[in-house]
Amino acid sequence: MTDTLDVLTFNVCGLPSRLRPLAERAGHFCREIEASGADVVNLQEVWTPSTLAAIRSGLPSYPYLAWRRGLAGQPAGGLVTFSRRPVGPVSYRSFRGTRPASGSLRFRAKRMLNGLLQGVLTVPLPGLATVVNTHLSANKDGDWSAGNRYHPFQRAQVEVLHHARESARRSAGAGPTVLTGDFNIASDSPLYPRIVDGGAWRDPFAADDPVTFHAEFLPPGFPARRIDYLLVSGAAAEFPVLHTGRLFTEPLALPDGDRLYVSDHVALTARITVSGARATGSPPRG
Repeated sequence: MTDTLDVLTFNVCGLPSRLRPLAERAGHFCREIEASGADVVNLQEVWTPSTLAAIRSGLPSYPYLAWRRGLAGQPAGGLVTFSRRPVGPVSYRSFRGTRPASGSLRFRAKRMLNGLLQGVLTVPLPGLATVVNTHLSANKDGDWSAGNRYHPFQRAQVEVLHHARESARRSAGAGPTVLTGDFNIASDSPLYPRIVDGGAWRDPFAADDPVTFHAEFLPPGFPARRIDYLLVSGAAAEFPVLHTGRLFTEPLALPDGDRLYVSDHVALTARITVSGARATGSPPRG
């Protein structure tokens, strides 16, 4: 039996920014997500329990919630997966141990802390697929060259990511793996071949290469790029991607005439053919 899976990935911008407070924005993006028809929603930067509660109340049609509790009760890595399909045992791995090879002591210490706080959330959908949600540390220099101080640090995080994904794939069994998240690495970076692991991952957005971070939130002179990804493993003939799309590409027009960006990021969506019978499931998590 074949089935399809609609996956959405979105960085909600849960850190202080020029945006309105997340509690105010959450109702707007949750309504769009509810209407999107997505089966699985991977969110990044859900950094507090109150943020998680606000988003969860806005997504009533997603009974299955996958996350791991951090030291302060927050979602570890700011990563949460909402699902309309039953989920299996959830695992999380941080980027602990990744560090820059150069830069000031302050820079290296801050990046090591980033590695502790960010990571990879793996969520099996029994009988269907494995979904991986991640958020890598940002390159705040805006320089994607191999000589930049962030390059070896981000490269090390990509290697940890693929190792976690491969371990999850071996334990999950049949079906494709869908890897999504905010990689904070531009698609024209020399690290892009490592992201797709030399072709092990299919990138259904590669041809169009859409911008996923709003230019309005970049410093002057910094071009907007694609830094968020939705990748699929497995043979294209067996697990074809049937449709791709984006949400939140423009600010919302509010009744008072104002415009509201629900995040500094754009959401990516894809419909993927998966093989296997629908699983009857585990109870909702979280």
